[in-house]
Amino acid sequence: MQCRCEGTTMDCSHVAWVRFPRDEAIFSSTETLLMNDNRRITVPLGPRIPNLLELSLEDNWITTLERSPFRLRPNLKVLRLEGNKIIHVVRDAFDGLDKLVKLYLNRNNIETVEAFGGSSATSSLEILDLQRNKLESITIGTFTGIPLLTELNLSSNNISTIEDGSFSGLKKLRVLYLHSNQIFRLTNETFMGLSSLKRLVLADNKIQNLPDMVFSDSTTLEFLDLVSNGISQITEAAFSGLFNLTGLYLGSNNISFVEDGAFRDLVKLNTLSLSNNKLQDISASTFIGLAPDDRTDSTGLEVLHLSGNRLTAVRREDFARLTKLTSLRLSVNEITSEGLEDGSFANLGNLVYFTLRRNLLTNISAATLQGTPTVVTPFTLMYSAI
Repeated sequence: MQCRCEGTTMDCSHVAWVRFPRDEAIFSSTETLLMNDNRRITVPLGPRIPNLLELSLEDNWITTLERSPFRLRPNLKVLRLEGNKIIHVVRDAFDGLDKLVKLYLNRNNIETVEAFGGSSATSSLEILDLQRNKLESITIGTFTGIPLLTELNLSSNNISTIEDGSFSGLKKLRVLYLHSNQIFRLTNETFMGLSSLKRLVLADNKIQNLPDMVFSDSTTLEFLDLVSNGISQITEAAFSGLFNLTGLYLGSNNISFVEDGAFRDLVKLNTLSLSNNKLQDISASTFIGLAPDDRTDSTGLEVLHLSGNRLTAVRREDFARLTKLTSLRLSVNEITSEGLEDGSFANLGNLVYFTLRRNLLTNISAATLQGTPTVVTPFTLMYSAI
């Protein structure tokens, strides 16, 4: 079947046999070549296309990448190889692609990668997607040849170990996805050198312990997701140095204890989720650093999720300093009417969302709700609580 051409795009997708146009002028004007969902594609492929900027080879049956298969495409900026059957990425697989910026290798069967370490790597690369493969470990030499990388996706692999210093050369990395792996151990050197990191996702792993200052090299971090691990406690120094963090997600762990002052350095934190853990008690000291009085710019924590824990009481002073809260979730705990002190929410006049549903409450007095917005009434809380 003849390829379809429109503007600077040549589409040769969804065909049994690819037939390139005979008009040489078309090749000169083509900047994007789509060859998706074919079955007889091999690499290297087709004629030379001198101005090609983007090549898409998604959902084919490509099993191997020979050495330097793309050398006739020196101007390529985007290469899509997702949804193939590649197992190994050899050292010279992308040799000659000195202008490549984005590389997508997700949804393959990749077990080893050699192409991003050393001098033969595509040093111009900024975005690398390796999600949904079969990688089991990351070593110190895996990514040494791509220093300009800003986004790296390693999610949904079988990664259990990350050698200390594996990311140390990625000084410009801003986004790192490591969720849905088998990672069980972090050290103070796991994220060493990631001085530009803003977003780190570690959800759905097997992490049980957060060493003190484990993220201390990444003081630029703004978003940290540790949901669905096996973390049992948060020490005072676990998040030391994260002065720019705005969102911290710790839900669905086994956290039973948070040391006083554990969030002290989080002076820009807006959202804190501790839902679905094993917390039995909190206090005002738990939230040091999150109140307007603790900050020079008078901001404060706005969203606090504590649903699905084992809290039995809320004392008057627990949330007294968190005056900027707009959302407070305390549902599915074991809070009793006797454990809910009058004035427990007295300073929370900015609340927009507030839930106490599915606790052990039998009644709520007007004094309990003193200081909350008028939309929070005894009736609505009783209704949601029982």
